[in-house]
Parts: sequence; C-alpha cells; structure tokens
Amino acid sequence: MKNVPSCQIGYTLVEMMIVVALLAAVAAIAVPSDSSTRHQTLALAASQVADALRFAREESRRTGTTHGVSIDEAANQVSVFRLDEASNPNAMVFDVYQPVSKQIYSVKLGESPYRGVVVSAVGGQLTGACAYPADLSFDAFGVVRCIEPVATRIRDASIELTLGSLKQTVAIDSYTGRVSVQ
Repeated sequence: MKNVPSCQIGYTLVEMMIVVALLAAVAAIAVPSDSSTRHQTLALAASQVADALRFAREESRRTGTTHGVSIDEAANQVSVFRLDEASNPNAMVFDVYQPVSKQIYSVKLGESPYRGVVVSAVGGQLTGACAYPADLSFDAFGVVRCIEPVATRIRDASIELTLGSLKQTVAIDSYTGRVSVQ
C-alpha cells in the first residue's frame, strides 16, 4: 500500500458545496411548508364551523324546533344550541350532541388542531332589529333567522375566520340555508 501524505486527504470545497446543496434540496422537499400547513389549519376550522351550521340547520328541519349556532368571539368558540320554546321562547340550551363524538357540539377554535384561528367577523343583512346578531338560528324550514326577534331574517349571513393574514369565509345562503366555505 502506498503512503499518502496527510495534506492530500479530505474533500475539496466544490465537493462539500455540492453535498450541502443536495442536503438543502432534500430538506426543502421533505419539510412541509409552513404556509401550506396554515392553509390546511384554516380550511379545517372553516369546515368544522360549516359542519356545525349544517348540523343545526338539519336538526331544525328534522325536529321542527329552532336550532342554531352561537358564536362567542371573545372565547373564540362556536357552539350548537336549541331553543327551549316550551318554557322560554328565546332560551338557548346547549345540550346538542355531536353525532360522532357524542360530546356537546362545540368548536373551540383557539385549541388544537385549530390553534391560531380566530373568528374575525360575523355578518349579514338584517330585515329588522336583532338583539344577538352573533347567534344564528334556523327555523323548521332551514331559513336563517335572528333569535330575538325570531321574525328577523338574516340575509347573506357569514362568519369570517382568520389565521394571520389568511382569511376564509363560511357563508349561508339567504333563501335555501345552504352553507358553503369560500
């Protein structure tokens, strides 16, 4: 075996730069983008809010009693309720259970997996006065209404969710009650 002087053992600068460039390319492909993760988080939150609205609408149509969604912007929470029309026509009762998890139907947006998502606006055009515009209810026909007074319809109802600079809107059609994520 031939003796090689110690000054000739090692890698050249060009070889090391190629290895670093390859590692950077592999890391860029392997690590998901933070932006796509944020988009997915916001889309998941919007989907859950839309599902809560759809469930409330369908329960109203199925049972013939008013169900709705209460949006608590301070607590960053969306909860499904029913109106106790027997004792007090405007008393919201939060005893509606999510059909899959069998838990009280509530979406807590500040918690995992929706961390960072915020209810930034609740809107719609009112046909009259509304005491609680952040509480959307559905009558037995699936029409969006205010809780008090119940005669007030809400046109173009929407809930805007944000995550940083990203925005997503959950909209309710005025006539059909159809819920969509935009």
